[in-house]
Formats: sequence, structure tokens, C-alpha cells
Amino acid sequence: MTPAKTMNILSLIESEHRQIEQLFAKLETAQNKELYTCFNQLYQALNLHSRAEEIVFYKAMQEYEETKKYVRESEEEHRKANTLLEEIQEFKPTDPEFKLKMNQLKKAIQQHIQKEENQIFSAVRKYMNQQQLAKLAQDFQRTKTKLEKEFDGAMTA
Repeated sequence: MTPAKTMNILSLIESEHRQIEQLFAKLETAQNKELYTCFNQLYQALNLHSRAEEIVFYKAMQEYEETKKYVRESEEEHRKANTLLEEIQEFKPTDPEFKLKMNQLKKAIQQHIQKEENQIFSAVRKYMNQQQLAKLAQDFQRTKTKLEKEFDGAMTA
């Protein structure tokens, strides 16, 4: 791929999806203290990703009738995942409910990723040009950096 093609919002989101999938895989084999670390990494990654996606990507999708239809459902999927994350946080990794909820979360995230990459990205490619997609990637990264600072501040407060 050429550098111009790799630096767009779709490839950036796909890259983050792969990172999230890796965190799930790591969580499945983690034990003891590493479980806490892995879960905290996943918690932060999912929160930052979904917030930046909603602020930048979904907002841009609202401009086109053909992509707008996906926004509400995607935001609902994010809410469901965030609810599961908050529920999981209440359990110790040794609790049976922890694993049960993690499996629910993983399934929900896998379905969301598949839908996003297979349906939504195809629709977006039809209506947004490379320049728009590249600008959205920059906006996404800027927004995510800002959110990371807020998230880090909230975690230390």
C-alpha cells in the first residue's frame, strides 16, 4: 500500500480493531495480576476508540443519508459495550461472572467490528473521497490524543 492510502480514517480504525482483538486474545491467556493489566488496557482502548469514533467518524457519516443510517445502530453497539465494560469492572478476574461478561463483550465487539468493516466502510468509501478520509484520520488522532489526556487525568484523580 502507498503511504497516502494507509493514512485514512478507515485504515486507522481497522488498525485499532486489530489491536483490540489482540488485547482480547492476550486476556484469554492472562493470569493473576496480568488479567488486571490486560483488562485495564482493553478498557482504555475500547473507551478511547469508541469516543473518538463517535466524535469524528460518526459525525462525518451524519452528512450523507446513505451512511447516516448506520450511526444510531453503531452508537447503540458502543453503549452496549460500555455497559458491559462497566459491569466487568465490578468483578474480580477470578469471579465466574468476569469470564462470562468478557465473552459477551468479545462477541459484541467482534460483531460490531465485522459490521463496521464489511458494511459501513463500503458505504463510506462510496461517498467520501481520499482527501476527506485522510482529514478524518488526522481529526481522529487529534481527538484521541486529547481524550487520552482526559482519561489519564481521570484515572489519577
